[in-house]
Amino acid sequence: MDLLLIEPAWREAFARLGLNSCPAVVRHATGGKAVKPGVLVKPTVLPGPSGDATPVFYKQYEFASPSWRFLGRASKALREWESYAAFAECGVRCAERIAAGEERDALGRLLRAFLITRAVPGAKTLTEFVEQDCANQSLPGSRSVRKQLIVQLAAMTRRIHERGFFHNDLYWRNILVTRAGDGAPELWWIDCPRGHHARFHREHRRVKDLACLDRMASLHCTRKERLTFVRAYLGSECSHAEAKSLARQVDTYRQRRWRSENKE
Repeated sequence: MDLLLIEPAWREAFARLGLNSCPAVVRHATGGKAVKPGVLVKPTVLPGPSGDATPVFYKQYEFASPSWRFLGRASKALREWESYAAFAECGVRCAERIAAGEERDALGRLLRAFLITRAVPGAKTLTEFVEQDCANQSLPGSRSVRKQLIVQLAAMTRRIHERGFFHNDLYWRNILVTRAGDGAPELWWIDCPRGHHARFHREHRRVKDLACLDRMASLHCTRKERLTFVRAYLGSECSHAEAKSLARQVDTYRQRRWRSENKE
């Protein structure tokens, strides 16, 4: 009971390599070597649709024995595949999907799952970028870049929430930054195996996503910058009182959720 999904633009390239099944993809990506139970993340290269060598990331979830946890529901690899589609529909820049697969036994229990995405060249995590490229807030250039990051990240987060989608792991480590041709920062979202559309408890999920962002923002950003983010997230028509109220909710959630870190 295997499921193999390949983006249309990559199907011919996979066919040329004989990657027409989940076991074939796994053998190609791992070199046929046994993979220990857990999560394997491996940078590698695939011949792209044009025959060029394309840097990719291969992520594999391996189980020591067939897992009942994902019986009747998608694996983390497939959930992340679906999350990237949701981001793209919202106009949120994210990792480009290439292929995903699941291998299950006759009972439907998950044996392994994998995801392949195109690597983002020259990317840094948001934490690395802020620390290395715009840490000095006394410099006008750094302040400008930080403001661009705030506005861009707020808009991306607002767009998914407006459509009822929530990341659930929206930490700085899961946000990449590159430089556009004019030097402007560009944000990319990655690593979202828990993202989903939600009909209920949307306010709680919204505050959770914002608190995940604020976890590192509380260490690297001023209080004014954090409030600027909230105002940008709410939109130009929000009142100061509304922004302060949401900021307090986010701060309260963050301090309660990561209480041990606050004591250090």
